[in-house]
Amino acid sequence: MFERLLPEGTVVAEGPIGEGGGHDALLPEERPLLAGAVAARRREFVAGRRYARQALAALGLTGVAIPSGPGREPRWPPGVTGSITHCRGYCAAAVGWRRTVGSLGIDLELEESLGPDVERLVCSPAERRHAARLRPSGVAWTTVVFSAKESLYKAWFPLTGRWLDFHQAEVEIDPGRGAFVVSLTAPARAALGAGGRVHGRFLLEGGYVATVAVISGSGA
Repeated sequence: MFERLLPEGTVVAEGPIGEGGGHDALLPEERPLLAGAVAARRREFVAGRRYARQALAALGLTGVAIPSGPGREPRWPPGVTGSITHCRGYCAAAVGWRRTVGSLGIDLELEESLGPDVERLVCSPAERRHAARLRPSGVAWTTVVFSAKESLYKAWFPLTGRWLDFHQAEVEIDPGRGAFVVSLTAPARAALGAGGRVHGRFLLEGGYVATVAVISGSGA
């Protein structure tokens, strides 16, 4: 899915999560990160690191450990941007050189309704009105909004080290182009130190919503 969404200069490895989840699939620096984890979490984590190493190998980086940062975000090798996502049996990892791509975020969600309470938490009134007008009407457009914000956050956090509230980002979807634009509020723009609009792409396929957000060097 993601290879159709990602910009030039990125590499993605993706596929089923599978049943493997043992310590032997991880490098020594990564094994402590699974202390006390349940089996499902172990499988997701191992798959994410496995696909991430496949993608890094395409950049010429082999045998690289991928530890986690304070927010459980992947810590990539110097000069690399990347993102990992998994959702109900499927996993993807995308990487690229920062000098070429900027900062990258990917996200995968089930194409299901968020429900009214979650919609109010995630989407502004303007976003909910925008989603209600989109066609075809049977698509869970607010889930696309949610996924777009998740992708945005994964690109945002490595640049700022800060939390981004759902309502600090306003998503406008272009169904015909499979694209979206995120407008950041003034405080978020100030934290990023760059422009206030981030562009991304989305795909609806096989019951999933896949999104990609890229923050370029200029952030615009």
